[in-house]
Amino acid sequence: MIIDTHSHLYYPELKSKLKEIIDRAKSNGVVKIIIPAVNVETSREVISIAEKYSEIYVALGIHPTEVKNSKTKDIEKINDLLGHEKVVAVGEIGLDYYWDKDNIDNQKYYFSEQIKIAIEKELPVIIHTRNSIEDTIRIIEEISSPKLKGQFHCFSGNFENLQKILNFKNFFISFCGNITYKNNKSATLIKNIPPEKLLFETDSPFMTPSPIKDKINEPANIVYTISKISELIGVNYNELINIVSNNTYKLFSKLKEEN
Repeated sequence: MIIDTHSHLYYPELKSKLKEIIDRAKSNGVVKIIIPAVNVETSREVISIAEKYSEIYVALGIHPTEVKNSKTKDIEKINDLLGHEKVVAVGEIGLDYYWDKDNIDNQKYYFSEQIKIAIEKELPVIIHTRNSIEDTIRIIEEISSPKLKGQFHCFSGNFENLQKILNFKNFFISFCGNITYKNNKSATLIKNIPPEKLLFETDSPFMTPSPIKDKINEPANIVYTISKISELIGVNYNELINIVSNNTYKLFSKLKEEN
């Protein structure tokens, strides 16, 4: 029972053949897929997709690189959409100092406000960080709510960052297909993470795992990443799937478990 917790299926190259992509995923054991939005427009779009496919659930939020294209009232628009039955998280939210170095204060504001909404709605957050993980951790520490829970998606921090996140009671960590790449630094870090703190994701259509790195990524390819993680941490493939499935339902409590 594999769950892809992060797949941008609204990208044209995936959305145009969604049915066959979902079928391929199911053939590889993927039972559910969470699509994170990045702004108000994609939030509405992913809800529309989720209404058509029982396997699809969604997260709604304003991505840090979309802050420059957004207005503060968009936060309230996201809030209004969170009551939909297929919404399981607030995301993808966070901080990104790689693509956008000119809106750092605004990014922090949007991130903090969306975290507060997630706490109010009792939803987890899906967090994006790039060149910004120290500030991201600091904001979580400052808000310091026992109700705050979430996922650090596509983790790329260092050992010190990792230890701080592992000390957050209700937070999980996930890695994309890039952990299968040669000499990827996360391959060493992941050995320090208890399996009970891991989630699975693809970040489709990005981060295609080896040995199919030249292809567009999709949820079915998650098996390559899981296999590599299994090898790296020394946990049997099927046992790891069971552990991480439990983790996923624990975090995303609005996901409907299989009968």
